[in-house]
Amino acid sequence: MIVKTVFDQSSTANSDVENAVGEFLNKVETLEVSQGNKVIIHQDGVEKSYYIRCCLLGKTATSLVDLNARLIPESPDSYRANRELLLKNKTFLRMSQDAAGGREFNDIIVEYNNSYSPGKPLKVWGGQHRSRAIQLASEKEISRYHGFRVYFCLTKEQRSALALVSNTNINVSNDLFDRALEETIIGPYLRNWCQHVGLLAQGEDFPDTKSSSERVTTQLARTFIVNFFLGKKRGAELSSEQLDKNVYEPYLCLSGVLDEQYAAIISQDNKLWDDKGLEEAGKAFAILNKAQSESIKKSSINRKSYRTKAITLSVLPAWAYIAGLLQKHPSRLKNHLIVPKPTKGEPDPLNAREMSQYKHDKDLPTYRGLGNRSSMADRQRMAQVFLARSLDSGATFDKKLINKAVSTVIGLKVLSDGYTQ
Repeated sequence: MIVKTVFDQSSTANSDVENAVGEFLNKVETLEVSQGNKVIIHQDGVEKSYYIRCCLLGKTATSLVDLNARLIPESPDSYRANRELLLKNKTFLRMSQDAAGGREFNDIIVEYNNSYSPGKPLKVWGGQHRSRAIQLASEKEISRYHGFRVYFCLTKEQRSALALVSNTNINVSNDLFDRALEETIIGPYLRNWCQHVGLLAQGEDFPDTKSSSERVTTQLARTFIVNFFLGKKRGAELSSEQLDKNVYEPYLCLSGVLDEQYAAIISQDNKLWDDKGLEEAGKAFAILNKAQSESIKKSSINRKSYRTKAITLSVLPAWAYIAGLLQKHPSRLKNHLIVPKPTKGEPDPLNAREMSQYKHDKDLPTYRGLGNRSSMADRQRMAQVFLARSLDSGATFDKKLINKAVSTVIGLKVLSDGYTQ
């Protein structure tokens, strides 16, 4: 069959793209070709990626779409970049009902790529829920024409941009952006490290939204890495006598972008993923996180905010910073890495209920408890709490320890401000 294709007036002619489009149109039955229509090849003005618009029958699309698209096709370690399918979501259930009733969907964004899973060459980047609804309708022998935008010959950067732009149509979270950027720009190293130390299960990926998950996000994993090395650098400068005389500032990586501090640290040392101190710290924190979660699940105060206390935006960076800070101080490091025994009357090692209810005499009435916020002030306090606990392997996170640590931070800040009139 002779297929008529033409580049639109805003596109630069490209023989590789033209050949790829021709291959697709010869292999996949489209409405345009069956009607003898000319197919126009478009080029995105920003990313310069090439695509066509065409219509596919539901029964045709069903066998060709791949809902597990890879950002890096040649890497078997590359995980899916889309959100998890929300098959019980009311919107999806309505979408499935509409598809079964004969509704036609449009602008489903796919990439024609035979380099992996060749039996399913249409890798879905936008419209995965609509694609699944079409598949379910096809099982009921309902097959209508649906509109697709098919991309060809994408570069790694173009593919990443397409994945991110496509998903913004569904109010996507920063966590998914972080995951996609990490995969594309850095690679699988952070995820592999988290799996190795136990922060993620084997074969598990970072969640696409923290609010519906109880595991570390890409942002939190980056934050752990950054703080360990920031603390390690600071700790090497201090004697044992100086450790408790400073206010420390754990860092929180930005989300929705490739954090500059994280990018700088991983670019300086290609061997950081093999750092034995980092590995030991990661494994110890994974054990703490699991112990915290499991103890709360078995208790009468089974709340998500208590189960996930270890991976809040102030607790995790503070713990990681102190783990780095104490690398040159082995006796205190050993105490820090051990999961603390629960305080009397409480089920969990971090005493989440006491932290959540804690308020210092100097705090405003609106203060919402220790370790609940992501502010620098809260991160400073949590760092001092973990540092104070490292003085004694048998210390627990009781109110006395917490109050002493917070008072120390407040006092050190006053001293650093100097005398005022």
